[in-house]
Amino acid sequence: MNSNLFGVPQRQSEIGILLIFLTRIFNLLKGFWAIIVYFLFTGPSVESLVYIVTGSGVISVLVLIYSYVYYRRFLFHIDYENQEFVLQEGVFNTEDIAIPFDRIQQVYIKRSILQRLLNVNSFVIETAGSKKEEISIKAISNENANQLLAILIKVKDKYSEEITNTETTGETPNKQFWTHELSFLTLLKIGISTNYLRGLILIVAFFSTIYNEVRTVSEEHSETIQEYLNELPGPMESVSIFLFIAVIVLFLSVLITVAEVFIKYFNLKLTQTKESLELEMGLKTNTKISLQPRRVQLLQVITNPVQKWLNLYEVRISLANSEDELQKSKIKIPGLDQATVAKVNSFLYTDQLSGFEETFVPDRILLMRHLIIALIPALVSYFVVFFVDALSFSSWLLLVGLYTVIAVIWQILMFRSLSLIISEDFIYKKSGVWNKTEKRFEIYKTQSISIFQPLWYKKRNLVNIIFHTAGGDISFRAVSKNILPYINYMFYKIESNSRSWM
Repeated sequence: MNSNLFGVPQRQSEIGILLIFLTRIFNLLKGFWAIIVYFLFTGPSVESLVYIVTGSGVISVLVLIYSYVYYRRFLFHIDYENQEFVLQEGVFNTEDIAIPFDRIQQVYIKRSILQRLLNVNSFVIETAGSKKEEISIKAISNENANQLLAILIKVKDKYSEEITNTETTGETPNKQFWTHELSFLTLLKIGISTNYLRGLILIVAFFSTIYNEVRTVSEEHSETIQEYLNELPGPMESVSIFLFIAVIVLFLSVLITVAEVFIKYFNLKLTQTKESLELEMGLKTNTKISLQPRRVQLLQVITNPVQKWLNLYEVRISLANSEDELQKSKIKIPGLDQATVAKVNSFLYTDQLSGFEETFVPDRILLMRHLIIALIPALVSYFVVFFVDALSFSSWLLLVGLYTVIAVIWQILMFRSLSLIISEDFIYKKSGVWNKTEKRFEIYKTQSISIFQPLWYKKRNLVNIIFHTAGGDISFRAVSKNILPYINYMFYKIESNSRSWM
């Protein structure tokens, strides 16, 4: 094999012509779906049908020609001399894109269902701060995708002369130290134990879309509906019906959550090699990502009591990105046991020194502030009850009392869960009542630290602190000023460290 792999401009796989064609046709169908539905239900005349078929044929031929020209003019290669990845594309206007190796933030492989049927991959290159995929090669063979991924992973941190001066085959993968795969049963456990509020929201959104139609029908047939309501069973039967509907809605929300988990994380495989963590997952869109320790900005470990009992933890890894794209740059890896979480942590953070460790907790003024905010709805509802005849004062008192008890207990538990730990090389923040979250990042990867003191904090010598990192911000409020010497230590660690983290 040529040692200067991908050194000359080359095209995508030939099957890419079909992929481009089908993608363009699908986009056209989406744009004209309303017209298509109209003709399906109205039944076009023979003359109209002839025009439709003729027009569709002409459009298909034009799209096919466009797909072929786009395929021919889509060229990519690696410029080893200038240390950059180069892409040339465009049908009517040619666009040249050159990305220096040191600007490459992330490279990964994606496969949609159509791409899997055609046995091709999408190869994606992202740069730090970009709001979209910088380069996306939609139809590259599996062999070429893996070779290109291996090369760019090596050169994106620092240009290596070995890439051009020695034989690079890309056929010998890095040695695998351990592999973790999610089984069908584990996916099912994740779906059942995950917060299924999202599924409930989807159900509510679905029914809200047909609300106007139902209201229109009810206005037109108000007398019939009133007669039906008069024939409804007594209170006990009504309660039973309500409970039955509630159980059905709960079951559907759980089912939606389980289905979403299977679509996102089906066939998840996490493998540690010598230089990176290789992650592959997804049913609808299969994604393969390579994670290197120096690129990881923030690590979160999340679990809840049910998942902890099942020995299930979710790891979220944040990479460097722009503020608008922070959510997109978070990689979620669910279904890990405690031992695997420890392996991930030890690989990403190899230099964990056993030095000092200081724990800080917020002042009680933060609890009082949250309690006051939580009780505001109860106070507002006191004035509302005078204008709502359907709710008696005793019923309101019962509801407000129940809400107050739950809100107070929740805020106390939330306050007790908050802690900030500063060690020799790391910052940890722990929080959460149901979903227990631990965030950690290396001190030298801190971009800046904001310290501010509201007027009402001065008497108590309290400050609010925000740690700014390329993977997101971590805030901690109402902490004693005794933390400031440790903040000075952090500044020293940041300034005296020469390691790169981008």
